[in-house]
Amino acid sequence: MNTGRKRYGRMAFFLLMNGLLTVMTSLLIVISIFAMMGVQLTDRVRLLPVFIFVLVVTTAFFVIIYWQGRWLRTEQQMLSNVFEHISDGVLVLNKYLEIVKSNPAARQLLQLPEDAKKISYCSLCSNYPGLEKLCDYDSCYVATHQHEPVEVQIRTPVSESASVTVTTSEYEDPDHGPMFILRVRKVGDERKEEQEKIAKMITRSILQAQENERKRISRELHDGIGQQLYIMMIHLGMIKAEAEGQDSIINPLGELEESTRLLIQDVRHLSAELRPSTLDDIGLVAALRNYIQDYSHKFGIQVHFAYEGSKERFPAPVETALYRICQEALINAAKYAQTENIHILLDREPDQARLSVQDFGVGFELKPGTARGVGLYSMEERAGILGGSVTITSQKTKGTKIEVRIPFTEGGDQ
Repeated sequence: MNTGRKRYGRMAFFLLMNGLLTVMTSLLIVISIFAMMGVQLTDRVRLLPVFIFVLVVTTAFFVIIYWQGRWLRTEQQMLSNVFEHISDGVLVLNKYLEIVKSNPAARQLLQLPEDAKKISYCSLCSNYPGLEKLCDYDSCYVATHQHEPVEVQIRTPVSESASVTVTTSEYEDPDHGPMFILRVRKVGDERKEEQEKIAKMITRSILQAQENERKRISRELHDGIGQQLYIMMIHLGMIKAEAEGQDSIINPLGELEESTRLLIQDVRHLSAELRPSTLDDIGLVAALRNYIQDYSHKFGIQVHFAYEGSKERFPAPVETALYRICQEALINAAKYAQTENIHILLDREPDQARLSVQDFGVGFELKPGTARGVGLYSMEERAGILGGSVTITSQKTKGTKIEVRIPFTEGGDQ
């Protein structure tokens, strides 16, 4: 009740002040006109009609201004309420694509601070999850004025990724030049699941194609180049035997024979690195044992390997994924762990495969939002497309443990 009275009181005071201002303005206009015409102000017959006319015109002018201002304030208040309470996120960017204004929905969706200003929108925008931004300013969907919805990945300041659709529009600010308005809407759960499923299928196809190509090249090296080099070494031995007693010929032949033998070893090693035939012919356990033996000899690290479970082979996709993950984990340990011992446990449970790789090196501190390296991302990707997971636990001076679980129900069915 008191609020209403105050409002009406303020309105009455405003109208009174505007009325006085209108009268005074009208008087000044009439006096100026009469002064210019040289008419005496005592001539009331002429003064009164002119004053009334000017007063009416001035009053109408101020009334129009009043109602125009009131309408503009109402529109501004309405737009402000829409901006603050709309469910879609709204961002306002300057010509440098920096965020100058954001509504609560945008700050919640993108996990931005309350005073989210001067944050580069480009630092949030990403083409695909896990990859760096590939576009530049000239090809940016904001700068090129594309008004159709664009689906992108938004990487929040805490390194979380979200799939969103962005619709852009632009306007010209008289003080700041071109400005951009972005409507950001989170992709629905069903659409997100569909995207993730498609992404998994594409990734799995790419990885399968890579493995097939590795297998082809590995076979070609082993059966083609490797066999030819072996035949060459035999022929060198035969020529060496025929040239017995001719040291000027035997010595170079001996060196060439030794070089050929080393080259054969390198080809066999490269063939095994690309795709060990043991993995396809015998299975994961035998392939890991062979790789661990070569790894220990190469890096001087003692690796203890144990297998638990039935002798039945794993599904082929699971075998490939676990072999590559274990390979990546061992390489990372050799690079960064500074360890002398590594324990590996492979377990075949009824409904899943479980792999554990533990080193006893320097370890590291796990922090939320820590950037994932390419090796770890590759492990997570290989396990993820088969419905599995990768868990890392690490502590400084106590080493790192990587645990992988892959079910036999998604992508890796028996």
